[in-house]
Amino acid sequence: MIRSALIGLVLAAGASTPPFTVFAKAGPATTSQTAVLEHVRVGRHSTFDRVVFEFRAGTPAWSARYVPQVVHDGSGLPVRLPGTAFLHVVFRHTRVDRASAGAAPITRTPRFGGLVQLKESGDFEGVVSFGLGLRRKVGFRGFRMTSPSRVVIDVAH
Repeated sequence: MIRSALIGLVLAAGASTPPFTVFAKAGPATTSQTAVLEHVRVGRHSTFDRVVFEFRAGTPAWSARYVPQVVHDGSGLPVRLPGTAFLHVVFRHTRVDRASAGAAPITRTPRFGGLVQLKESGDFEGVVSFGLGLRRKVGFRGFRMTSPSRVVIDVAH
């Protein structure tokens, strides 16, 4: 009985993950306060690469979409990213905890199967954004996780 309950829980958890598509994604805020980005992590899985944005006390409203070129918020200057396809991830009513994340703009260069590089492209007037340089345009998904509060972007291989 316990085993079948655990299997049902695992199946239900897997079913709640959205599908991979090339279409824009977005999610609502889970907090009415300014969200604080504390950590950005990347990881490689067998069929996708994962980017995890971890927030303190709830997640902000977010969006992710393919763009021809990522530009710096505020200045409009191009962000140099390796790859042939680019995702722009935007968080509203957010600030970066520079004590946790570091003073320099956040950059991760894992050179995975899909994700080549992630770069912070803005922290301007409550909008924090990132560019993801990908090897090619592929399906991706975005969703929220809790305990701790996270927004996850998965990029298919």
